[in-house]
Amino acid sequence: MFVGYKRLKITPFDETGKAGTTIIVQGDPHKGATVTAEISGLAKDPVKVAGSDIDYYLSRQGLGDAKVALGILDLPEETADLLSGFKTDENKISYGGADTLPPYCSVEMESVEDTGETALVGFYRSTFTRDKIDMNTLDSSKSFTPEADSWTLTPISSTSEGVTNGEVMQKYVGKDAAAITAFEKQLSITTENSSTTNSGASSSAPA
Repeated sequence: MFVGYKRLKITPFDETGKAGTTIIVQGDPHKGATVTAEISGLAKDPVKVAGSDIDYYLSRQGLGDAKVALGILDLPEETADLLSGFKTDENKISYGGADTLPPYCSVEMESVEDTGETALVGFYRSTFTRDKIDMNTLDSSKSFTPEADSWTLTPISSTSEGVTNGEVMQKYVGKDAAAITAFEKQLSITTENSSTTNSGASSSAPA
């Protein structure tokens, strides 16, 4: 059983497949905080195949339509624009339109198992979408309480060589530092020069 939702790590890739600086959302002031993550579509509905007047085979291979519904609080708009694929000019005006193209990103979500072990879930290639931006009037009789923005993460299979090829996601529960390092390496996550806004090149992506 996972307890809490500590941090979110996002590595965006450019169109050539080069990884940018890892974005870390972990509750730092004005840099965003994790609220919710609901992972769905991890199984297909089994389909019975008839033969010899019996249910001969149960088709059950593969995942379903995997996706993640995310609630993120106070994510900087600069980061939101990057994940949405908006263009930004020298005046920091961002633009969305017919050519808006969200970048592929690898993602790691961190929680804790109820045993105290680290719990990680990762996706190799995925895109973020934010369907709406809310604006609400202030009520002078109530204290302002910020609400999380809703994001949808849509993953697809990795095409990189090695153990991740053809896989959509990976998961780890444990305390082994070497295993955690390997987990993050497979997602092109780096803790050096990590930020919440930049996307400078740092490593090669799992294409």
